[in-house]
Amino acid sequence: MKEQFRRTENKSSIQDATGDWRGERLLPLSLPALVQGEKASGQSFREETELIAINSRVVTFLLKAPVRIGCPLKIAINIPATALLIHPLRLELKGQVARVELDGQKKPHQLVTVELDHKFELRSQTCSSQLESNCS
Repeated sequence: MKEQFRRTENKSSIQDATGDWRGERLLPLSLPALVQGEKASGQSFREETELIAINSRVVTFLLKAPVRIGCPLKIAINIPATALLIHPLRLELKGQVARVELDGQKKPHQLVTVELDHKFELRSQTCSSQLESNCS
């Protein structure tokens, strides 16, 4: 039992981010994302980052901007074109910060876990970049 505790104790927060979240496995996924919201100081921010993990309930990434638990955030994820996906897509999510951990390896970053709302938008990247477009 002590050996099992030592293995858990040596895990970093980043490794732990791809574990279970309330019974649902997190998928390690490295995709570019744009996060928008309010800093702990009340100032709005917009920061480019990269996903660490995602599932249907939560998304995890590193942020420089200090945020508070419960703070609402918007996350836009760019999904590149592949052999099966002809056009790149932009997935727009919203949620509240559920967990914040300092990352000792990449200061001043924080490991942020956002609990996602059930609604999301999936758009063509060309449509989401045109503000006055009639894309659906």
